Amino acid sequence: MTYWRMQLHPAEPGEALMHSINSLAAGFIGLDFSSDVGDLRMTTKGRLPEQQKRYWPFAHEMSARDRVLVFAHQFPFALATVDGDYNYIRTPEPEIGVWFRHFRRVRDVRYYGDFIKNAHNWETITMTETITPLREPSSRSYQLIEEWLAASRDLAA
Repeated sequence: MTYWRMQLHPAEPGEALMHSINSLAAGFIGLDFSSDVGDLRMTTKGRLPEQQKRYWPFAHEMSARDRVLVFAHQFPFALATVDGDYNYIRTPEPEIGVWFRHFRRVRDVRYYGDFIKNAHNWETITMTETITPLREPSSRSYQLIEEWLAASRDLAA
């Protein structure tokens, strides 16, 4: 299982929270490119826009049961579990609550405001990329996921 950090808004930071809420409520996480690159299973990483090559792992490394820490405005927003394979649609369908063409189904969405109930205690963690696999256990994002999951296990016990 891999941990990830991700933002769920198109280049519209003024609507980041709305897009995060809509996407997670619809049961999806996703991303898109500055131009249509097509299905990531049918292209090569070399054909992606240079500044968006980091999106490649979304289709080729992420897998079911991975955990995704969703950010909105440099704050953790939610923790979700990947529950499906990579999908691509040619035209986004706002009726299903998503703005992106590249997506995955998620389940077990937990909200940071329910984990850390006092907003004065919310932690700011700088998020500069759309998506990043967390490979370093010493990173704050990785540690936050571990703490969150441990707290959930303690509540269930």
